Amino acid sequence: MEKTILFTVFAIALNAYSQGSETADKQKIKSVIQQFFESLETKDSVLMQETTMDEAQIWRRYNNKKPIEMDMRFSKDDLPKMYTLPDVKEEAVQFEISVGDGIAMAWVPYEFWIEDRFSHCGIDAFTLFEENGNWKIISVAYTIEKEKCTRLTEKH
Repeated sequence: MEKTILFTVFAIALNAYSQGSETADKQKIKSVIQQFFESLETKDSVLMQETTMDEAQIWRRYNNKKPIEMDMRFSKDDLPKMYTLPDVKEEAVQFEISVGDGIAMAWVPYEFWIEDRFSHCGIDAFTLFEENGNWKIISVAYTIEKEKCTRLTEKH
């Protein structure tokens, strides 16, 4: 009987710890993504580099073009030319984050402005790895929408 009680208390404590750890990881991941957005807004290549792995990929899907176009580039290739970008702002509407065993996915509907004018909306799908307690983006895939913004960015 004592062993059963001890095991039950241990299992409850372990479950509470893992939930707390997952919540902390989700907060760290959200912070990394927000820093990624901040690096775009401030044209800060150092901050961009701090949020992404060296070989991070960026995939883009233009849903507003017919036929639909897609392309890929490496984040590191954007770093030297970030200062030449126009003034932009990307705002997350919502975060849905899943975490497990050092890998995470974040589904982030967003709205995007260029030079203070609304440009488009879409979905960002981030993949992150944890390394030495830090989360870094290994890939971003995003869509560009011009017409379905209300549906994609409804706040839940």
